[in-house]
Amino acid sequence: MDSLRHHPTVFHVTHWGDDPFSRGAYSTLLPGGTPEHRRRLGEVIGGKLMLAGEACNPVAPAMTHGAWNDGLRAAEVAIESGARRVVVIGAGFAGLAAARRLREAGIDCVVLEARDRVGGRVHSITLGPVRVDEGAAWLQQFDDNPLAAHAQHLGLPLRETDFGQPLAAAADGPVPDIDAAWEALRAGIDRRLPLADGVTRYLENCDEPTRRATRFALDANLILEACLPLESLSVAALDEEGVGAGDRFLPQGYSQLVEQLAAGLDIRLNRPVSAIDWSDSPVRVDDEVADFCICTVPVGVLRDIHFNPPLPPAQQTALDHLGMGQLEKVVLQFDERWWPVSPSGYLRWYDTPASFGEWLDLTDAVGTPTVAGLIAADALERVFAGRSDEEIAHAACKALQAWADAIRNNGADL
Repeated sequence: MDSLRHHPTVFHVTHWGDDPFSRGAYSTLLPGGTPEHRRRLGEVIGGKLMLAGEACNPVAPAMTHGAWNDGLRAAEVAIESGARRVVVIGAGFAGLAAARRLREAGIDCVVLEARDRVGGRVHSITLGPVRVDEGAAWLQQFDDNPLAAHAQHLGLPLRETDFGQPLAAAADGPVPDIDAAWEALRAGIDRRLPLADGVTRYLENCDEPTRRATRFALDANLILEACLPLESLSVAALDEEGVGAGDRFLPQGYSQLVEQLAAGLDIRLNRPVSAIDWSDSPVRVDDEVADFCICTVPVGVLRDIHFNPPLPPAQQTALDHLGMGQLEKVVLQFDERWWPVSPSGYLRWYDTPASFGEWLDLTDAVGTPTVAGLIAADALERVFAGRSDEEIAHAACKALQAWADAIRNNGADL
């Protein structure tokens, strides 16, 4: 640890990719995948079974409110089917939304949750004196986000992050115009080609400054969002919206919203589901029976469930075009804030090869010097493989120090 000038007092490293109940951060489009595959995945099956969640939402994929809205959609289908008892699998936001709507309609509903807690890929932990989110953190597309409305109604503290104004630095000189490079790529790439081939072809016709800016734009705006290497992504991933629409986070942790929304529901914890038999009525979910089943597990876990009969071709084809993005978070806490302060609380670090490219400075929101760094896709193999959590936190500290040095040496891009 001698190479570090600043040592964290405590740290936390996530491992969503190793979590058997998620196998990654959120869904992403694999080569050939389109938003239509998301829609097809969520179509009703046999009048009694639906897959639901953020992966099935073509409007707000990979977002918590996308999961919530899709859970509501599935609940309405169950209600229209005349079901008197429904089994919901998963107590993430999709499952909670479905169960709440079904309860409102007077329908008997039980939620089976594999974990020993509710929330799924939303989970707040205690780090030092504060609460931080190891999973989803932001209420995105805020003005159109029903979860944001719930948070406001409950009076939960919120803090805005302006993703359009990062305090940015690059390891090899001034930061180029990332936004212009990104829009030029999206407009100029040959979308008939696989994404990686299209990027290669596009870069062949660019000068070196443009290639550099484009590589940084890909790292920040695509790979950190879709969370897989270019070779594993669909061209359509270029168009799936990410952060940047008035996003806010909850300084006291996202789990406080989960707990409020789960109150009063019949949720059975430590109940992983292994089999769904929809061959006849009623539907059988392990040892539970119901008129209708809403399965909200992540796409990375769907393959672990035995469906009898197997999923229809439309859903199976859709599932083959969807994967789990690999994104992890390292949260560092210090005795003092030694890094440059970003007015927006948002930091960007452009390095080659990419590492911890995105940071959120939580210090002002939580009252203790705390930062959270994000790392995705093939960078995870370079940084995480074969290392202990302490070594990973060390690598994150080094990246933050390099960013801070570059800000001081090269000047900030605000």
